[in-house]
Amino acid sequence: MLLNDFIEQSLDTTGPVFADEALALEVLAIMQKGGHECAPVLHDGKITAMVTIPDLLTLEQIHKTEAMRLSDLKLEKAESIGLHEHLFDIFSRIRIFSTHLIPVSKEDGSYVGVLEKEIFFKHIAALFHLGEGGITLELEVPSFDLKLSEVIAALEKNDATVLSFGIYPAAPEGEGMVIAFRLQTHDLFRLVKNLEKYGYLIRYTSPLFNEKDDEMREKALEFIRFMDM
Repeated sequence: MLLNDFIEQSLDTTGPVFADEALALEVLAIMQKGGHECAPVLHDGKITAMVTIPDLLTLEQIHKTEAMRLSDLKLEKAESIGLHEHLFDIFSRIRIFSTHLIPVSKEDGSYVGVLEKEIFFKHIAALFHLGEGGITLELEVPSFDLKLSEVIAALEKNDATVLSFGIYPAAPEGEGMVIAFRLQTHDLFRLVKNLEKYGYLIRYTSPLFNEKDDEMREKALEFIRFMDM
């Protein structure tokens, strides 16, 4: 799946959608029957709000008139994302959506469906290989002489495959940078020891050994100590 097609291909159009003139208590009955926690509210075909079960239960509990419509509830105005926007371009805006559904619109603002937050975050996690099958390695490097090609070459020289990486400052007041890698390698212990020999400062690494490898670990450390003598 291409990232710029992700939203369109993950679009959900099966859930209920209500016009803002819909009767609030009727909307509550429909949502409760279908087990829906929230639903888009439209005005002239464009997203205006997301109505939730708590919004409507409060209405029912205080015995509001049956003629009250969604437009009378003063729901918080909802934003939307574009149908053909890229995942990276919308990531910083995900926090503004308070429900688990994100409204999606065309360029002209007309509503087309919703995107589930869980699907969005799962795809981001898969894209950067944050699940099983990868290990994490953080290296601290000087920012003024940072050459990513050299760092990646050193990793690949030691039979490691770079799956993804990110960069952040080592400290607010410092000049160094930390590169956080997700890697695949058959021998993380050897990779770490060789990187240290190259002069790289390792800030963090996934566990080098499992509990079942304790005996192997002790033998490896003993060998390293012998080589350093």
